Amino acid sequence: MEFVSLSFFSFFSFLLLLHQPRLLLSQQVYVDNKQLDCENPSNNNITEGFSCTGPRTSCRAYVTFRSTAVYSSLLSVAYLLNSQPYISEMTSINNLTDVEPLAPDTLVIAPVDCACTSSSPSYYQHNASYVIQESDTYFILANDTYQGLSTCQALMAENPYDALNLSVGMNLTVPVRCACPTTNQSSAGAKYLLSYLVTWGDTIFAIAKMFGVSGKSVLDANELTEKSVIYPFTPILVPLSTEPTKIVTAAPPASPPEVPSVLVGGN
Repeated sequence: MEFVSLSFFSFFSFLLLLHQPRLLLSQQVYVDNKQLDCENPSNNNITEGFSCTGPRTSCRAYVTFRSTAVYSSLLSVAYLLNSQPYISEMTSINNLTDVEPLAPDTLVIAPVDCACTSSSPSYYQHNASYVIQESDTYFILANDTYQGLSTCQALMAENPYDALNLSVGMNLTVPVRCACPTTNQSSAGAKYLLSYLVTWGDTIFAIAKMFGVSGKSVLDANELTEKSVIYPFTPILVPLSTEPTKIVTAAPPASPPEVPSVLVGGN
């Protein structure tokens, strides 16, 4: 009987050890468009942030952002993302001056300080500050102003203001999604994680090629498979072994030449 008890204990201990690395080394779950369900903020924990599963509670991380009519320079983007302490590095990464006007939809990279929250469960995030303007809602801020770098669920969890009672002038904390490398990623050479905002026509392997990393590392980082679907305005984590450099995106295909009209008939 003693032998049986010992064997059972050993087997139970083995199971615990088997599952322990998964908790410590787990990659992040892709948000999978669940951030659009603002009416059910507590149903999907993945919408509140990337879980603090790595060995580091804080790190340098990077995020991408596409310039708009309002945020049309590196400096304005830096202030929106609370990345202005790194404006010098930001100008170097993107090979631009801080006030140089950006062409619409220019993809830029911003460094951010990423850290675990004190809540339970704990999430990685970088805090930015935003003053509410006319017509702003949590949904608009998350998916339009911040282009998917935050979520309405994370905004509601972070701020004391009811979603239906937001007023112009209120100061919000915006949890920007970021993450630190897991033990597995660090062992594979990753020093940073970059939150890349998916746009129309993107694929995991095109994103990986853009940053010079393997498609498998990006799939694994987001717990995706080759058959997974990714959506615009959602962040994909890209493991990087070195600091990122300026992103050069392919120019859109040229429009076909206009066919001249032909006048049919006689004089």
